[in-house]
Amino acid sequence: MKKLLITGASGFIGHAIAQCFNPQYEIIAFDKKMSSNKTNGYISINGDITDESLLKSVCSRYVPDVVIHCAGIAHQPIISPLSMDVYDQVNHVATNNLAVAAVNANSNVHFIFLSSISVYGESHKHKEVTEEDQCCPNTEYAHSKLDAEHGLKIFFNDYFIKKLDILRLAPVYDVTWSLNLEKRVLGPQKKVYLRFGSGNQKMSVLARQNLIDFILYRIENNSIKKFSNVFNVTDKRSCSFNKIIEIFKTSKYRPDRRVVKVPLWCVWLATRIAGVLIKDKIKLIHSFYDKLANDLVFDNKRMLNTGFDPKHTIKSVFVK
Repeated sequence: MKKLLITGASGFIGHAIAQCFNPQYEIIAFDKKMSSNKTNGYISINGDITDESLLKSVCSRYVPDVVIHCAGIAHQPIISPLSMDVYDQVNHVATNNLAVAAVNANSNVHFIFLSSISVYGESHKHKEVTEEDQCCPNTEYAHSKLDAEHGLKIFFNDYFIKKLDILRLAPVYDVTWSLNLEKRVLGPQKKVYLRFGSGNQKMSVLARQNLIDFILYRIENNSIKKFSNVFNVTDKRSCSFNKIIEIFKTSKYRPDRRVVKVPLWCVWLATRIAGVLIKDKIKLIHSFYDKLANDLVFDNKRMLNTGFDPKHTIKSVFVK
């Protein structure tokens, strides 16, 4: 039975992976919010991902065959108390330390890193973004994820890591948590739907279960002795804002409510005024307009060419 070390195992993604993969794998669940004992059929370890000595101890004790690295600091509010150094230590340095600890314990470990499509930034307009396109991150979060990717690729090029998958995730959603969809189509307190411009803008999204299925697919189809991949991980097809509103209106989770039209020029003006007031976040604030005004679609052919077929859609998740 393969041993899987899952970091961030109490989070939105990590917890679901641990639940779905148990009991066909031996799960070592690592998170600072875990209780340190064996529960739910898997080993639970309470710890901070930035604790390098603890990472070494865990890896040497359990010798994982696969590491699924979900832990990290996600996007914070615009007025964030977190510095770039904090993002770097958690999302970048800790990732590289974990990789070193895992490989030193098992030279054939399969390291799966959950990155983000935010590493591309929002400058790629009117085209599907491929894994080969230039990355232009504009947040501390995105910069730290990209730095972690670079560190892992260096390890692979130096023949330190032999099996590496970097998954750039589209905005993830599920019935239990759909903020990544809601902020494109719902107003304050979710009292009305907002249609920005025509509402025909398309975005790539990712059902949590599609992500879990793809990770399982990669674990079970990695017979190659040495590989390094970067995948855009998304649902099979992109979805327009109008389609999201339509699906939400017919679901019991986001019931029908009035649709308010918002001209895009209003969004443009609001972001420009906010950029003047918060100058040190101007690129981030201006990117909000890009996210609402333009298509943000990511090419998933590399993922599909592995033979993986995502089964879940926004409609199948919300309308049952």
